[in-house]
Amino acid sequence: MFAVVRCATVVALIVQLGCSSNPTTTPLRYPATRTVDVVDDYHGTKVPDPYRWLEELDSQEVRGWAGAQTAIAKSLLRRNDIRPWLLTRVAELQQFGNEPSPEPDEPALIAEEALGAGKTLSGTWPSPDKAFAAYAVSDRGSEWVETRIRRLSDGTDLGERIEGMLWSDASWTQDSRGFFYVRSQRPALGERTTMKGPAVYYHVVGTPQSADHAVFRVPPDVTDLVLTQEMSGDGRYLFIYEGNGAHVDGFGWLLTRMHLLDLGNPQRPALSGPILPLTATRDAAYRVIASAGNTLYVFTDRDAPRRRVVALDIRNPSPEHWRDIVAQTDDVIDRVYDIDGRFVVQYLRNVQHGVRVFERTGRLLRELSIPPMTAVKSVPRGAHGDELIIETMEGGFAPARTRYHLTTGAVVVERAAKLPFPAGKYEAKQVWYASKDGVRVPMFLLHRSGLRRDGSHPTILTGYGASSQLTLPWFGDWAVVVLDLGMVFAIPALRGGGEFGRSWYEAATLERKQTTYDDFIAAAEYLIREGYTSPDQLAIQGKSAGGMLVGTVVNQRPELFRVAVAEVAGPDALRHDPGRHKTQSGDPKNPAHFPFLHAYSPQHNITPGTCYPSMLITTAFNDDRAPASLALKYTAALQAAQSCDRPIILRADTGGGHGGNALEDAADIVTFVARQLGLGVPRSAANHE
Repeated sequence: MFAVVRCATVVALIVQLGCSSNPTTTPLRYPATRTVDVVDDYHGTKVPDPYRWLEELDSQEVRGWAGAQTAIAKSLLRRNDIRPWLLTRVAELQQFGNEPSPEPDEPALIAEEALGAGKTLSGTWPSPDKAFAAYAVSDRGSEWVETRIRRLSDGTDLGERIEGMLWSDASWTQDSRGFFYVRSQRPALGERTTMKGPAVYYHVVGTPQSADHAVFRVPPDVTDLVLTQEMSGDGRYLFIYEGNGAHVDGFGWLLTRMHLLDLGNPQRPALSGPILPLTATRDAAYRVIASAGNTLYVFTDRDAPRRRVVALDIRNPSPEHWRDIVAQTDDVIDRVYDIDGRFVVQYLRNVQHGVRVFERTGRLLRELSIPPMTAVKSVPRGAHGDELIIETMEGGFAPARTRYHLTTGAVVVERAAKLPFPAGKYEAKQVWYASKDGVRVPMFLLHRSGLRRDGSHPTILTGYGASSQLTLPWFGDWAVVVLDLGMVFAIPALRGGGEFGRSWYEAATLERKQTTYDDFIAAAEYLIREGYTSPDQLAIQGKSAGGMLVGTVVNQRPELFRVAVAEVAGPDALRHDPGRHKTQSGDPKNPAHFPFLHAYSPQHNITPGTCYPSMLITTAFNDDRAPASLALKYTAALQAAQSCDRPIILRADTGGGHGGNALEDAADIVTFVARQLGLGVPRSAANHE
């Protein structure tokens, strides 16, 4: 396959680095990039892959090429006057976002700073008797963690190390002798899958992992299933969720089969009992919220695309015997919390949050007052049993806390410190626009009050539109920096997300995925048509599936955008094994799926001689979800195709994983966008005072 090798001409560009207070012109030379004669046959269609050699991530040649590309990127991103200001500003805002809770803070069980260079703490699970804590350590951002066990009385780590945990918690039994966890097989370098063959194990404290007891397995070669496990609050039941498709925080995998292990006496758990299937097929999402004897209260979208809470009896769990506790309504249930024997239901109406409190019988106790344009960040239990605290982002960026007494209905508002920017000078609002097929799509906008809609404003449009994730009026730290720079910030709720329930998600899966891209393009056209911006002032950004979105729309409408940022994406839809996402993304090995994947795959729809937007592409060599090789190949193809003097740069990190480094990433992204749009440090760097 690699017999014939060609070497592409070194590309030399003269790039204008923007029009800030000290514009500079710097020659930009990309590394020489060879090509190979590799052609794959997909169901009779021949597909060239001239940059296949860049998939060999352990080769010195690939590492050297990526290092040279990254050096070029850093020369643009970090030799300028705007980045130091951005770092300071973003750090200030991130510090503000970490306001301490009004509840007494418990001391950290594990000190992250003592873990060593490149190590971070990704989870801590104390035993019920507080004698031990299992804790997961990530190396340079990898999601494959090493779990250790610490004796809390003297801070000593025990000898065993638990490997193979990916997205898994540790669920302790009530006797504190050990915990359940999911162990998955880590693929070898070059295997195009995230994980395979997950199984639920039980680990006894003080024994080697090799002695762990397997409770539930799937076949070892399976790559499209994920297992998760959790204990009931009373320690009697272990719930095992076998799922795939999209995963929604607080809800679970959208295609799940649910199983139960009855441990009997929580203080003498029966670990080898039979596994009881509670659902027959992987047909919906299921999450047990609470249990009482033989009754389970389950949050699900089975026969309820906007979700409901049902009660089922484990002795007769078939759906025809379920009882609605919180029935489906026109609103979409986002999360359900079991607090002091009541169900606190967080819901969405037109992509804005509300909160209702129900008794376990299903009787509505009260609806809490949540201001418009508010995102509920969390609903922690208060210090007293029948209290809860609603943490919100009012108006999109004003943190607030409200304490509710569930019995009396008393409300106490606790607001955070003064905002470190002039919130009154900005406006957050929701608009609606028509997509290509006429469906109305909501979008949140953030900009200066009194903005003149004359098409002159630099704008950043960001999107995701996948995995049933939500787009809420909750603007992050760097959105405020965008305001400091005089920009407009726009976030549409694209189909493929879950803002209106399962139907909104399924409207952009498999052969319907182009719907997400049409929604995003229509958002850009709306911003231009309504006078917020122009193509020469419009930047787009997306991460993970959002990075795939950016790559796709840049190919389809390159003239519509001036700048694009694609973070940790998998832009080769034919070589990125979909794994657990097959049911939403498709599988190129399936002849019915290949045509639509090939039709929008960013890697395969680049047109030589096109003037593409200035692009920043980011990846990490230890990204466990989106292999760095795909971003490398995409960069090489774009650089070869680019016909104008707009830079195509790659920042390929050796660490950081899929999550990256929030501060560095924000600074690099905003620096790149600002410089390419001709923006510099605000005249008054203290304009937020």
